[in-house]
Amino acid sequence: MAEISFSLAELFERAFGYKSQAFHPEFSTVQGDTSPYRTEQGFYGSPYYAADALGNEYFLPVTISYQEKGKTNSNSTELSASTGQLKKWNLPYPVVSITSRKTIVETHLTERRGSVKELVNIQDYEIKIRGFIINQANEFPESDVSTLRNIYEQNQALSIQCPITDIFLLRPDRSGSDQVVITDLKFPAVSGIKNVRPYELSMISDAPFNLVSIS
Repeated sequence: MAEISFSLAELFERAFGYKSQAFHPEFSTVQGDTSPYRTEQGFYGSPYYAADALGNEYFLPVTISYQEKGKTNSNSTELSASTGQLKKWNLPYPVVSITSRKTIVETHLTERRGSVKELVNIQDYEIKIRGFIINQANEFPESDVSTLRNIYEQNQALSIQCPITDIFLLRPDRSGSDQVVITDLKFPAVSGIKNVRPYELSMISDAPFNLVSIS
């Protein structure tokens, strides 16, 4: 079999239009940054490290729990033996970004500069995950693309675990909910490599609410 060589950093720039240091970090080696001396998990229990399909370790894995609809693949594992359908999947080679906006009402006053700002609320957190699905056998990664499609087609809130998203989602004012709703799925085009497919998932946070009847 011919050896396949490509740069994930270059593919990321080609697929998403900007450079990311996630695949080519320029970090100096520091004492205690190797197992078992390093910190292995975040404050809320999500792991800092995981292994990819090639056995290489990467930082900040993202795990999504979902109800499986189709065929199981090697990257999916059962969470509940009782149902046999609840699965979790490590998104391959994820790069996570989080944004949020505040709803602010501005009231302009006569004969004065500026305005009075009234904070209404903080909107949902928007989570965007970009990454690559890679087939080790130099074939189109059809199985994992189908898994990602099944996850996207879930018409319900899904659970997501990652040290960076935990900070924003697992809060007392959100009842400790790690649930999100997927709003968009994209597979950007990339030419010249058939066993790699870029993907982009857009999500918004989803917190439970208790409705109280006043009738």
